[in-house]
Amino acid sequence: MNLLPHDHREFESAAYKCRAACEIADRSLVQKIFAELASSYREHVRIEEETLLHACEEHSHGLAGPADSLRADHEQILKLMDHIAERLDVSSHENLSDSFSLLYRILAKHHEKEEEIFLPMASEILHSKKSAILAEMQG
Repeated sequence: MNLLPHDHREFESAAYKCRAACEIADRSLVQKIFAELASSYREHVRIEEETLLHACEEHSHGLAGPADSLRADHEQILKLMDHIAERLDVSSHENLSDSFSLLYRILAKHHEKEEEIFLPMASEILHSKKSAILAEMQG
C-alpha cells in the first residue's frame, strides 16, 4: 500500500504543474502533463476500486461507508478531469488555471482522507484476513 501515497503525490504534482503551465500559456505542456495525469489517475482508481476497496468490503462490513465516500470522490475528480479535457479539446484554455487549482485541492483533500482514515483501516483488515484473501486469490 506504500505505492498509493507515492501515486497521490505524483497526481498532486501534475495538477500543480498543469496550473503553472497555464499561467505561462504553454498549451502543449498543459496537454502533455494532463494527458498523462488523466490516464494514470484512471488506472489508479480502477486498481484501487477493483482490488483494495473490493477486498476491504468483502472482508469487513464496517467499511461500506468510507468506501462509498471514496468512490464518490473518485467520481467527482473524474468528472472534473473530463470537464478539463473537453476544454482542452476545444482550445478553451480560459480560466483553466482555476480548474487545475480546484483539481489540486480536491485531490489533496481526497488523498488525505484515504491516507489518514481508509488506508490504516484497510491495512488492519486485510492483514488480519491475509490467509483467507490469499486462499481466494489462489482459487
